[in-house]
Order: sequence, then C-alpha cells, then structure tokens
Amino acid sequence: MGQGAPGNTTLTPAFLSYSTAFDGADFGQGAAIAFILLALILLITALQRWALRERGPRPGRYR
Repeated sequence: MGQGAPGNTTLTPAFLSYSTAFDGADFGQGAAIAFILLALILLITALQRWALRERGPRPGRYR
C-alpha cells in the first residue's frame, strides 16, 4: 500500500520487520524487530490479564 509514506507515518512494526528482513536483506535486524514486538505483545497481554483478573473468592470454591 503506502509502505510507510509520507515520512514513515503509516509504517507498522510488523511491516517494518518484514521489509527490513526481506526487502533490505538484513534478516538479523528483521528478526530482532519481530522479537521485540513479540515481547511487547506478551508484556501488554500479561498486564491486561492482571488488571482484568477476577477478585475475591469464587462461588463454589473452598479455601
């Protein structure tokens, strides 16, 4: 589509990883970008699951 134009304003991290690895033939940097993106996704997911967890005792459970 726009491939990040104008001024890389529409460039997503996933497309940046792909274009760095395959268009620029820099597979190591593309893999590093993808790994950092994965780490960010996992961190945000863990924070969201922690924030939205159920609090208090559940009905039917004994302690």
